Amino acid sequence: MKAVLTLYFLSYLHWDKDLSTAVYHAFSSLCYFTPILGALIADSWLGKFRTIVYLSVVYVIGHVVKSVGAIPSVGSSDVHIALSMVGLILIAFGTGGIKPCVAAFGGDQFDKENVSERQKFFSIFYMSINAG
Repeated sequence: MKAVLTLYFLSYLHWDKDLSTAVYHAFSSLCYFTPILGALIADSWLGKFRTIVYLSVVYVIGHVVKSVGAIPSVGSSDVHIALSMVGLILIAFGTGGIKPCVAAFGGDQFDKENVSERQKFFSIFYMSINAG
């Protein structure tokens, strides 16, 4: 979705390049900031599993709202913009709940004696994330 987000802003919402770039980077920044909140929620309130489940639902709802905002017959330009921004905010908060907990689940699979296996796991895990 992020790969075509700026094109969506430029072609569909008819924003200029500066605004499109600014909103794209604001969304990306929010996606990198919200894992702090997700980690706090998981560690102090819900636990890792429930945080992943609940905020995955928020993530999916964000994508649905964002997709509905791209349907031409839904409403005016203001409705498209509002739905797009609400969708992006929901996606960012959903991402924040998933990112820290999934990595922690991976680390939890290894005992203290399995340091080399844990290092290998995280190398492959982050390589897969970056390749994706």
